[in-house]
Amino acid sequence: MPNQRPRPAFTLIELLVVIALVALLVGILLPSLSAARETARQAKCSVNLRSLATAATSHAADRRGAFSTGPFDNRTNSSYGALDEKGWVADYIKGGYAVPGHALCPSSPSQANQNLSLPRVNDGPYRPFTQQQIEELIDQGYNTNYCQSWYMAYTEMKTPDNATSPDPKDIRYVRGPLNDRSIGNGAIPSRVPLFGDGTALTLEDIVLYQNTQLTGCKSVTDGPRINQIPGFGTAWGRQDYTDFGPVHGKGSYVGGAVKHNKVYGQIGFADGHVEGFNDTKRDGLWGHTSRLVNGVNTHVYDELEGKVFGGWLSRPGLPF
Repeated sequence: MPNQRPRPAFTLIELLVVIALVALLVGILLPSLSAARETARQAKCSVNLRSLATAATSHAADRRGAFSTGPFDNRTNSSYGALDEKGWVADYIKGGYAVPGHALCPSSPSQANQNLSLPRVNDGPYRPFTQQQIEELIDQGYNTNYCQSWYMAYTEMKTPDNATSPDPKDIRYVRGPLNDRSIGNGAIPSRVPLFGDGTALTLEDIVLYQNTQLTGCKSVTDGPRINQIPGFGTAWGRQDYTDFGPVHGKGSYVGGAVKHNKVYGQIGFADGHVEGFNDTKRDGLWGHTSRLVNGVNTHVYDELEGKVFGGWLSRPGLPF
């Protein structure tokens, strides 16, 4: 048989060219894959928030208008019962509406609720919990990394006077969990927030789970801030929404207590729909600036203005 000519081998230059082309393709494809993954996470977060908002409206339909029995909190001054018995998480699990701990926002750097931190859960508790019991609760779905709105947890101050109602997170001074009958005074369900992506901060309560430290998500927004209200003087005014915030997307890095580059966040409302917001000011928060509005010296939301209600729900005098 005639001798076969040997197949030429790759030269070093050809091999380097192939490696360079592969590296170039990877560099082109990775950002696209990362963007696609983040889009999927945002979509999953939207589905989660919509399911929680739907659970709230279903609970209201079954419980004479009550969206829940209050916040997910074990402290006697801040809630209405032990966190595995009362509050929205227990309501939805026990009622079969949702399992919040099995529907976490996949993008959030917080994968647990701050009120599951051992020192916090046993701070003036309805019932003390051990570390093992907390981990068992998490396994059962008693957890969330979405932040509940102050409206849903407490509705309104008993009086707008901050002297007679001094603490917006003390159940002695608030009206109680939100009922759909309390949505009035210019507020409409499609603008009253129930849940939202919680602000991603670095200095939050630490939750231990399976020997891992989890950053605790904000549990409830801070409620109203003190403003100058005509006819009332110094009084409780518009809501502070800085505990809602962006946890999706990628933009310029924000330092300080925030320390992330997220630009997009979502909020679920009392009519069951979910809406997204962009951090146009790039401070890592849904912040606000002070301004005179309708004769009221108050604060105006940087990104949420006109889209999220912030005034008094059932009282005249602050209908915006």
